Amino acid sequence: MAKVVVSGIAGCIGSWVALHLLSGGHEVVGLDFSEEHHRLRLLGIDGAFPLYRADVRDFDALRDHVRQAQPDAVIHLAAFQVPTCKARPLACVEVNVGGTLNFLELARSEGFPLVYASSAAVFGPDLGRTLGELEGLTPQNLYGVFKRTGEEMARIYAQDYGVRSAGFRPYVVYGPGRDVGMTADITLALLHAARGEPFHIRFGGTVALQHASDVARAFIAAALDPPEGARVYNLRGAVVAVPEIVALIERVTETRGLITHGTSPLPIAADISDAAFQRDYGPFAYKDLETGFRETLEVWRAGAHV
Repeated sequence: MAKVVVSGIAGCIGSWVALHLLSGGHEVVGLDFSEEHHRLRLLGIDGAFPLYRADVRDFDALRDHVRQAQPDAVIHLAAFQVPTCKARPLACVEVNVGGTLNFLELARSEGFPLVYASSAAVFGPDLGRTLGELEGLTPQNLYGVFKRTGEEMARIYAQDYGVRSAGFRPYVVYGPGRDVGMTADITLALLHAARGEPFHIRFGGTVALQHASDVARAFIAAALDPPEGARVYNLRGAVVAVPEIVALIERVTETRGLITHGTSPLPIAADISDAAFQRDYGPFAYKDLETGFRETLEVWRAGAHV
């Protein structure tokens, strides 16, 4: 069994990573700056592992935590999302770029492999064809620019220092615990419909969706069996138009007319290939969207969220 340090563990993906690691018998050490643990409580694992308050900008504190834990791998998820990066660019570059750089430097000095969260936001708009990892990389916001910077830093750390790393590019992550960021609108729409309340999804077009549980499993697969060098993997999941998502929400919640949506697509290509990930870690099956929505409703109902 492995010992894994997870930064941003109280976030949506972090909570699912912790759940799957614990379910697999692995040892978890959590780091998070937030003291809000509602996602961990929702999944029934709050208090199930040591969790330390840590700021990813503080290199010395991170080094102390890593040296105390002596992990087999680190999964780095802590980051500000798109709205914060737009509103507070200086803070965002310190966290999203500086935090990743701190963990790369610790990976170099302490010898562990690093798995980190990039984002499909590194891509620009749809180009009318399926995109691989090195195509269409024209991010349309600072968040995407900073995530792309992290990928390039990881490449150089592999080239110059031999650091092994894997970065993952989720798109619309949905499911229990997803409640922050613009693309959280899909999950929030499902929650509001289940409550019989109206909700407006702020975008249209086509998106790629991955359940938070699937994203967590992908991170863990790379942490337990790290690749050589620096790899970056797209995650695909379900590629669906927003009107179809609304229709599915209505079907699983047995509602009509509560959910509306915008017309402008997100400026991020949805048709991205996960062939490299499937080659290295497959076959990897994603939850189909209806199953993912229905399982989300079950978790919420069990936790009295609906």
